[in-house]
Amino acid sequence: MRLSILRRPSLPAARATVFASVLALGMGAALPAARVSAAPVRVSAVVRADIVDDANWLLQGQLPDGAIAWYIDKGHVSPYLANYAAIGLAEAAKQTGDRAYSDAAWAWLGWYAAHQDANGFVTDYNVDAAGVEISTGDEDSTDAYAGTYLSAVRAAYLADRDLSRLRSLHAGVAAAVGAIEATQDADGLTWAKPTWHVKYLMDQTEAYNGLRSVADLAQALRDPGLATRANADAARMKAGIASLWDPSTGAYDWAKNDGGGLNSTNWSVLYSDSMEQAWIAGSQAISNSRAATLVDSLQQAEPQWSQPTATADMNGTVGTVGYWPAAGWALLRTGRADDAAMAAASIRSAAVDAARAWPFTTGNAGQLIVLESGDTSLITPTGARRFVF
Repeated sequence: MRLSILRRPSLPAARATVFASVLALGMGAALPAARVSAAPVRVSAVVRADIVDDANWLLQGQLPDGAIAWYIDKGHVSPYLANYAAIGLAEAAKQTGDRAYSDAAWAWLGWYAAHQDANGFVTDYNVDAAGVEISTGDEDSTDAYAGTYLSAVRAAYLADRDLSRLRSLHAGVAAAVGAIEATQDADGLTWAKPTWHVKYLMDQTEAYNGLRSVADLAQALRDPGLATRANADAARMKAGIASLWDPSTGAYDWAKNDGGGLNSTNWSVLYSDSMEQAWIAGSQAISNSRAATLVDSLQQAEPQWSQPTATADMNGTVGTVGYWPAAGWALLRTGRADDAAMAAASIRSAAVDAARAWPFTTGNAGQLIVLESGDTSLITPTGARRFVF
């Protein structure tokens, strides 16, 4: 039986709308500062053209100082969505060799680092008619923001091996690890933020991926202490995630509240329940076989998840499915390239038919670019000892 827990207020509560409508290493030899991209997964000319089109649209949402707004009207900056946008830009750079895209990603990453507070937290910003960015004084979460930022730094570095730029973000990377640690509890899981004591499975996935990204980045940064710290945090989080598994539902409980109460998954509810399973299925925090089982259940219970104009149960209310390209990353992770390509085509077709009208966001565009590419290298941290070639 699902326990009742509070959802996030104001903008945090709107995260469902944004999502649904709109996730002690030995040091190798450091790479010189030459900008060399890893070889991309081969894509067709048609797919590459789609990626370029999506990336160019996304760039319309970037402000002169590097901030990436959540839509091309440039009225609001959600760091969470901007991190996904940057991951997509990194993938576009990798696929095309055009450093304009990686330059844009690096510019965003610098903006984020410059706006971290003493805890490593970054708030949302409104942008007024004069282009002035004004902090809202709040954020949707602190754990997921930091986690997706760390993943975006790794993605940018893999696409564009600019060691000087990575070094300029060293303090920002360490601060983002601190932001995750700020709400990591004894069970290894993180509260959404200090003032919102709910542990969301989706957030754990993003925080875990971010911590594992640091295990890779720390090699290039020659910071074994940071690698050890991030790996220890990630190991605790992985154990906490495992504790959420519920054999009776064949899924992970999608939230844990302050009193220890759990929200079990109802596969007939697209968000939060089923989509939270898609997020964890795309992560190395769980086994390949468990991920494949979750994908099978998602495809059976929610076959319309990649059809943005379809309807579904959204937290107890029938609503439009919206845009969920990052859910397709689970298809890529489990080797279902054909299904992933079909999902990407369906999502992109709906977005283009609607002239990418809101609630399609720059974050969705970034996620879609990765799904279109079929490339998991930028979104799958390895912690490998030879990450730096």
